[in-house]
Amino acid sequence: MVRRILVMLVVPLAAASCSSGLSLTEYATEAETLATTMNSRLDEIDVIFDRGATSVAEVRTYADDRMAARRAFLAGLEGLDPPKDAEDLHTATLDILRNLVDAEQELADLAYATDDLASLEGLWDTPTGQKAREVDAQVVALCQAAEASLNSTRERQAFVGQPWVPSELQEIVEVSFGCTAADR
Repeated sequence: MVRRILVMLVVPLAAASCSSGLSLTEYATEAETLATTMNSRLDEIDVIFDRGATSVAEVRTYADDRMAARRAFLAGLEGLDPPKDAEDLHTATLDILRNLVDAEQELADLAYATDDLASLEGLWDTPTGQKAREVDAQVVALCQAAEASLNSTRERQAFVGQPWVPSELQEIVEVSFGCTAADR
């Protein structure tokens, strides 16, 4: 009797612990929402900055707002529980985004290192700015690869509705992360 009760308790718990969290569709939708939110915020911030900063305080506000958007995106992704077939992609994405946050934080720190507006105008052209651009290019490449990988599920269309095909192989996902400004 005790063994039966243990089995009745342990088996559902074990099954639940093997659960991979979100479905691929849910994961992709949540990641896309996070990306869209960050991209919209960065686009707003960049418009203000592109017109030309008129004070050191404006440059610092730009840097702070940009970092807040990046950190919110990273925190949102860290909070997602990816399905098993997206775990490697999720881990790689988090790793490269952490690198980007670190690189852009170094750049933001430069905005606080001087009170000379003229020296801040070429911030992206400094070695620190170039490093941030290089990491950003890696993020864009990974973003495009992730988008292509998730969108490749369209090839599963022939399996939808087939009772012999597991449901996770019937998921069709289409996302648009807006990896570059031209994609938005």
